[in-house]
Amino acid sequence: MHTDSLAISAEHDQVRPARRPGHARAGTASAGVVVVLLALAGLVWSPAALANLQEALGLVLFAVATNLLLGYGGLVSFAQAAFYGIGAYGIAIGWLHGQLPLWLGAAAGIAASAALAVVVGAISLRTRRLYFALLTLAFTQLFFVIADNQTGFTNGATGIFGAMVPTWLTEPQGGYYFTLGVVVVVTLAYYLIAVSPFGLTLKAIRENRERAEALGVNVFRHQLAAFVISAVGCAIAGCLFAIYSQSASPDLLSWTNSGEPIFMAVLGGMNTFLGPVAGAFVYFYAHLYLTEHISDWQLVLGLLLLVIVLFKPSGLAGIAADLSRAAAWLRGRAGGRA
Repeated sequence: MHTDSLAISAEHDQVRPARRPGHARAGTASAGVVVVLLALAGLVWSPAALANLQEALGLVLFAVATNLLLGYGGLVSFAQAAFYGIGAYGIAIGWLHGQLPLWLGAAAGIAASAALAVVVGAISLRTRRLYFALLTLAFTQLFFVIADNQTGFTNGATGIFGAMVPTWLTEPQGGYYFTLGVVVVVTLAYYLIAVSPFGLTLKAIRENRERAEALGVNVFRHQLAAFVISAVGCAIAGCLFAIYSQSASPDLLSWTNSGEPIFMAVLGGMNTFLGPVAGAFVYFYAHLYLTEHISDWQLVLGLLLLVIVLFKPSGLAGIAADLSRAAAWLRGRAGGRA
């Protein structure tokens, strides 16, 4: 029986009611306000504060791209750091060996990440759950070892450092607004993917893979497409890191780096689109504060993750929803008394 993505999405929507239009409009309005505030921050914040915010925005994109797999597809992948690092290396290696313009280096890194994602995804998606996660971890470590050992090509563990981006991107406002523009556009693209029939199909597969297959959905093809799309976003985030830091090193490809966007998504709420955005900002600034004031900052972040998983799996988005419902209830009570 053949059923396209739209049909399975409709079937899924019968099981889980769609968000009310008012909630969708409120979320869109909130996102618009945040973008406006971020744009205004570039006019009034100090260069140091803008540098931190620029780095945080890159992590926002990293988290959003990873969450397409985690939150929508139900796939825990440790390969996303590899694509992130390859995106950064595209710019760095292009500058080091060929003096390529930034745009060509970035395009090469993104294309290489997409091509490798096809191969890695095609192999890893033949397995499920834990074995999928372990296979993606193995591939990430393979790419890390290659980057670490190829000293003639990647400078090995030393990494690549230098003036690899145009001068205007090294200026606080120029680099910040460029990063903000890229993150807003790419995040919007991911939102359109998430609410499309393709995104709804991913959610249906996450909820009940066997049912989706019975309805005629090609699960492997959808998951592979999501894997590649996620890799492209991670590579773009890696390019933004190279622009911000003017560097690339093997540590970017380490599997531990793949844990960061997963942490951000869980912290913010991986079953919502904007949850990982909030999670990325909170993670970055909490990490910034803790590393300056506490020596065992990893322990604090680990305990925070444990508390969220045990007591509030819906993350910051769930807390915000609870507060919104409580406020609506209080308004209703006040109106009833009046």
